[in-house]
Amino acid sequence: MKKFAKKLLVLAAVLALSAFLLTGCKPKNERALFEYAGEEVTFQEAHIYARIMQYQAEEQYGSYLGSDMWSLQVGTDSNGDKITMEQSIKNSVVEQLKQIKVLNGHADDYDVKLSKTEKNEIKENVKTLVDTDSGKKIMEETEADEEAIRKLYEESTLASKVMQAIVDKAKVSVSDEEAKTVKVYKLVFTTKKTDSKTGKEKNMTDKEKQDQMKKAKSALSALKEGESASAVASKFGVSNDSGEESYTKGKSELGEKFEEAAAKLKTNDISSILTLDDGYVIIKMINPNDKESLEDSKTTLLQEKQQEAYNKVYKKWTKDADKKWDDEDSVDQDLWDEVEFTYEAATEKNTTESDNSDSSSKTTTEAKTTEKK
Repeated sequence: MKKFAKKLLVLAAVLALSAFLLTGCKPKNERALFEYAGEEVTFQEAHIYARIMQYQAEEQYGSYLGSDMWSLQVGTDSNGDKITMEQSIKNSVVEQLKQIKVLNGHADDYDVKLSKTEKNEIKENVKTLVDTDSGKKIMEETEADEEAIRKLYEESTLASKVMQAIVDKAKVSVSDEEAKTVKVYKLVFTTKKTDSKTGKEKNMTDKEKQDQMKKAKSALSALKEGESASAVASKFGVSNDSGEESYTKGKSELGEKFEEAAAKLKTNDISSILTLDDGYVIIKMINPNDKESLEDSKTTLLQEKQQEAYNKVYKKWTKDADKKWDDEDSVDQDLWDEVEFTYEAATEKNTTESDNSDSSSKTTTEAKTTEKK
């Protein structure tokens, strides 16, 4: 019996060793959290990045979101399940690290490197970070040294340089004609409504549409009689889509038919009632060529074109990787679940306790001083 028990213990030890070997003998910080496009991201890399983003968010939002900030819902996933602020940050960490690793992997394609000056600046920035309270907490919680944090900073900086190199090579530009900005006031009488049972949008009944058209006709008469667009909008209870809108060609919220009608108007002109897919619309032209908005429009359009140029290259690099990627299965969720965010907001109770503690300490000191006298 003893021999049998001994054999069982030996077998258990062998099985435990086998399991250990199968899961890998690497320390947790060196284990892969995920792999993407042939690039591996370790748990520690993601953990450092997550903590940096955590403390930045807490500094920015903690004072008014309070202690529950990380459990607050900020959206829903494809299944309609709640996404908390913590999950949102962690999802962002994964997406950003995927991008950083891919861009670093293609740095040689654009002959991009970090200069000695950039490396020295990063080194100084890391030293500054690790001397702060947040930096000390990051190092303690992630078991990282300055070298690990510096590496992450360098990769992030290099990724930004590769991104810029892609944009520079594309040589995109925006003309004044492309950036020409039209400014209008639109009154929208919707022909859609929300189903109270399903919560989905549906068409109004013919009777309801007739009522909306009647309102639109009355509103048009009021505008032609000289009432302001905002006053008319308030009087007739128009849709939330109403109000001022500035747009460049092809960018109006209400589409091509709306833009074509607006293009026929001069300053202060009022259109007839347009029938669009979602409602009846009246346009009052404020400025058919808002030159004050030209430079802002050029900047916005240029950024959009640059983003499109970058996306085109990046998607080409990651096309195969994206086919294999699954948000849930591609990440070691058990490992990633070990990263949790907590935030303790300053409360009136904490402040009072601190004040009482200071007062008590002061009283004790005064008493001791009196005794000595």
